[in-house]
Amino acid sequence: MTQKMLHVALETEEAEAPRAAYLLAKYGVFTPEHSLLGSYNPNNSGGQRYHDATELARGKLTRLAAHYQALPAAASEPTEPPTLSQLQEINAWLDELLHVTDTCRAKREQFEREQRHEATLLDELTPFKTLDFDLTQLAKPKRFIETLVGSVPESELAALTSDLETVGGIIELFGKQSGRAYLVVICPQLRCLLSRAMLDKHHWREIHLPAEFSGRPQEIESELKNLCQRITHHVDNLEQSHQHTFKGIEDRLSHVVKSIELAEPYARLVAETVAEPDGKLLIRGWIPHRNLKRLQAQLAAALNRDYRLETRPPEPGERESVPSARRYPTWLGPFAELVRGYGVPCYGDFDPTLFFMFSFTAMFGMMFGDVGHGLLIALAALALRGDAKRFRPLLLAAGASACGFGWLYGSVFGQEDLIAPLWIAPLSDPVRMLQAAIGWGVGFLVATQLIMLYNRIAGRNWRAAMFDAGGVAGLLLYLGGVTAFYLHLSGKDGAEWAIGIASVGFVLILIHHCAQQTEPWPGRFFLSLMDSLETVFNDFVNTLSFMRVAAFSISHVALAMAIATLSAEMGSTGQIITLVFGNLLILVLEGSIVAIQTLRLEYYEGFSRYFTCFGREFKPLIDARKTKPPLL
Repeated sequence: MTQKMLHVALETEEAEAPRAAYLLAKYGVFTPEHSLLGSYNPNNSGGQRYHDATELARGKLTRLAAHYQALPAAASEPTEPPTLSQLQEINAWLDELLHVTDTCRAKREQFEREQRHEATLLDELTPFKTLDFDLTQLAKPKRFIETLVGSVPESELAALTSDLETVGGIIELFGKQSGRAYLVVICPQLRCLLSRAMLDKHHWREIHLPAEFSGRPQEIESELKNLCQRITHHVDNLEQSHQHTFKGIEDRLSHVVKSIELAEPYARLVAETVAEPDGKLLIRGWIPHRNLKRLQAQLAAALNRDYRLETRPPEPGERESVPSARRYPTWLGPFAELVRGYGVPCYGDFDPTLFFMFSFTAMFGMMFGDVGHGLLIALAALALRGDAKRFRPLLLAAGASACGFGWLYGSVFGQEDLIAPLWIAPLSDPVRMLQAAIGWGVGFLVATQLIMLYNRIAGRNWRAAMFDAGGVAGLLLYLGGVTAFYLHLSGKDGAEWAIGIASVGFVLILIHHCAQQTEPWPGRFFLSLMDSLETVFNDFVNTLSFMRVAAFSISHVALAMAIATLSAEMGSTGQIITLVFGNLLILVLEGSIVAIQTLRLEYYEGFSRYFTCFGREFKPLIDARKTKPPLL
């Protein structure tokens, strides 16, 4: 599962660095040493200029893509990353394109504003179309009278007419639109203020005629329409001119897009490069051992100038910085996702994915053992579609495990009288179920102790491997304590020897804690004693925590029996409905709770004991045109 990693140091000429970086990204097997992708590197000024030029060009292409909606495809793609001078030429050419594009966009926006303005004027002119005189006369000041143009709700027209007559005002109705009456109001200037008060009382909306409304309405409308047509013609000419300007450059533009994609690996890798005194560049990182020969062959075939590739295995102090590259079969994928949800193990640590798969499915089956419900879970897995389909192996395994334990329990949809149990019916002997659950918990915790011991040995932490609670001493303490407890309850001999083994483990842990404390005596001893006693207490609590495995298996049968009993008291239709919805409730609600509890036992009683979570996930430098590493 976990691939063996090698540290690589690629020394190459500065001119060859873009090509070397592209090759590393093309085959997706290289990850930088420190994961500083995209960071600033003052020690490689040439590379930093290359990075800045690439980023600048990519930003310009983004602006052009927004203009084009989609950049055209090239008839032929470049095969080599561009040099710094070529990037500078690309940026200069893109500047010219952006100048033309920005100018065109500014003119188009101006024409669109003018079109909207003329369209608004046409809308405002609509109520005046029935008039047959020069509208300029309405806006022209008069000597003794005041001329107002506006609208009121149609329901207010009669009342307004009556009120204005009392002050000598005259109303001329010239149109109706959208429930409003459009009027010309003529009133003496001496009573203008009184007239306006009356108008406001009847929800008057005054219309100020635009300066363009000069002449008869029919003439104004014709002129506005002609102006709109001229603007549309200007827009068409602008588009044709723009298309003519950009005609024939599609292939070059797409060639530039591909060139920037080829330049991106080195631009991202600049922060990881080291400039040497002789002018060469050193690129350091990690690759899976299985990909070394192929990468060597590709570099030898592609790099024209001298280069040097050095490799070495990881050193003991690099475990946390070495990326962990793992390959899983499809059926193990969803379990690997749940493991990664907790963290990434250090390189060289035990990969718990397979152990997690077996223990998770086994515990789920123990707690949800039922032939009928297990088959429904398996059928639900087969019905998954789309992105959820990747979880099919997990649900199939859980359903198969539930079916298997259902045969052991003799349970079909909670009914224990349909098939004979191969082992025991949970409700028939709850004590035995609790004993079995604790036995499973002991085995699970011993397995986690062995994994902790393996990880300490892999990390060459010999003192912790021998004397820590997660080492040999902790294993002696736990196994001795469990054995002594079992022998005592069963009345068998040998409990004293088991207590002695547990005591040896406890003393070794106590000495180890004392050696680690920096407090003066006797405080050091009491702190170490408390830590050691906490280990004993945690082992006891963690073991009892697995009693929930039996509790859920018993409650599952009890809940199914309760639903069956409730349905028996109803009519035939009610019985069917109760059974269907009751079993769906068990399947969804209790199934989810069991899955959560199983995951909790895995995380808190398993992973928390041996999972350091300080690992670094293998994230290779990948060609921008690829979505996944091709060699992994």
